[in-house]
Amino acid sequence: MEALWLTVLGVLTVGYFALAGFDYGSGLLLPFGRREVVLHRMTPFFLGNEVWLVAVIGVLFAAFPRLEGELLSGAHSTFTLLLAGLVLFMASVQLRLWWWLVFTGALMVSAGWGLFLAHLLDAPWPVAFVMPVLFALHGWAFQHRKALFPVTAALCALPIPLAFSSIDVTGLMAHPDTLGLLAWVAIPVIPLVVVLQWSIVALSSR
Repeated sequence: MEALWLTVLGVLTVGYFALAGFDYGSGLLLPFGRREVVLHRMTPFFLGNEVWLVAVIGVLFAAFPRLEGELLSGAHSTFTLLLAGLVLFMASVQLRLWWWLVFTGALMVSAGWGLFLAHLLDAPWPVAFVMPVLFALHGWAFQHRKALFPVTAALCALPIPLAFSSIDVTGLMAHPDTLGLLAWVAIPVIPLVVVLQWSIVALSSR
């Protein structure tokens, strides 16, 4: 059962970075391209992409109740930056605010994930530049080179999940009975997350 939930958390985390990454990357490209076009292309997708993050947080709290403290330890300022960036980015896109607010939100989120990567790896802070660069490359592929999109998606998806794999989750997961009960909820709900995402994308694209 523990392996099942580790797999679920890994798949959802990879899905979030592979899909939401091009939203943040598109936001990072706003100062360098036709802003109206960039925003028009990314807007139908970003709400659906954020569903993956909601699912990750739900699994984290339900199946890994003690992992949160492990992750937050020594990284409170990084998570504050991340949350502020997420709120700013989503509000700016939804409310059609100034492009530089969208850019600022995307920069805060990408820098926040980069700093979190450095924290997980216990690496020097310049490692934080990895995520903004990968997100920007992913956004460029989405906007201009769709053929490269699977490649850039894989590049964005790998760093933080690989860093997560270095964490020993022994003793950090919920009781096996709880995990078994949650599995009955997760098995039907997780496929619905994917369906919901693409339904939002389809409806937003009309």
